Amino acid sequence: KARLAARPLKMERVQQFLGATLVAYLIYPLFVPLQPRSLDDVKAWGLKGSGKDLPIPCMGVYVFAGLNPPMTIDMSYAYGYDKAAGSFWLDFTPHSVTVAAEATGSAFEGEVARGKFAATAPSPKYLPGWYVIKQFALLRYRVQFTFDRAGKVATIRSCIAGCWSPLSWAYNAALGETLEKRGNGVWVRHNYVSLANRTAAGRLASYELLPLLLPDGKVQQSGLKYAKAKLAAVNGTLKGAVLA
Repeated sequence: KARLAARPLKMERVQQFLGATLVAYLIYPLFVPLQPRSLDDVKAWGLKGSGKDLPIPCMGVYVFAGLNPPMTIDMSYAYGYDKAAGSFWLDFTPHSVTVAAEATGSAFEGEVARGKFAATAPSPKYLPGWYVIKQFALLRYRVQFTFDRAGKVATIRSCIAGCWSPLSWAYNAALGETLEKRGNGVWVRHNYVSLANRTAAGRLASYELLPLLLPDGKVQQSGLKYAKAKLAAVNGTLKGAVLA
């Protein structure tokens, strides 16, 4: 009888352990520490991802122009590369994306920043950058880029809380997203009403990715100048994940 009574108790403890482990997995991104980074030292922290040698068309570190408070995105954290399909994945985490940590999106709409750094795509207005990037990580936000054969246009599939989730289905059903190559190493991310209506009339919003650190390790001075001015306009501190 004692053994039989112990079995439900043991099972309950196992369930409690599994439940606690699941909760910890779900919320741990909120507790990942961030550390300051210097734009002048971009070579020290940029292009350090495990996918830095993948032959993807948009390899490099870029500055967001028109999306706030995110500052930079590092494509070297790409993974799941499929040569035949021309596709790869990128997670939006503090490793791949840096932010103006204390600044909100609305700060970039102020008198100092207005015009040059104002958002051209939907941006969180009232949340500080450190919170925004942790929410991206918490929601396991990741995107799949699938390029055409010329490597100039990619369609984008976004996943939120899992690619199988209703959020992902609703998001991809409501928007058609692309990444398109422009001159001088610039890429543009467009949001359309649908991928079937990729026209000027069907375009909802856009923002640019300006090159900052090139695949060969050279710093693009025009991108560095823009990034430093954008950060200075809100008196911000650049932060990303703690690097090993």
